[in-house]
Amino acid sequence: PGVGSFYRWQGKVEEAAEALLIIKTAAARFEAVQKRIKELHSYELPEIIAVSITAGSKEYLDWIADNTK
Repeated sequence: PGVGSFYRWQGKVEEAAEALLIIKTAAARFEAVQKRIKELHSYELPEIIAVSITAGSKEYLDWIADNTK
């Protein structure tokens, strides 16, 4: 909670208070996660992006891999 968003939508500049959700998963699961977000989200065009991990601690990356099977 507490993220302020300013964006252009349907020709108008909009302002909204939003919550930022970060979902950690494997790249192979992106399509399934994206599909589910679209099913649940109230926005016509929710922000769904993938951010690649280029580095991280081995233990943490192993934890993500173990928990996204």
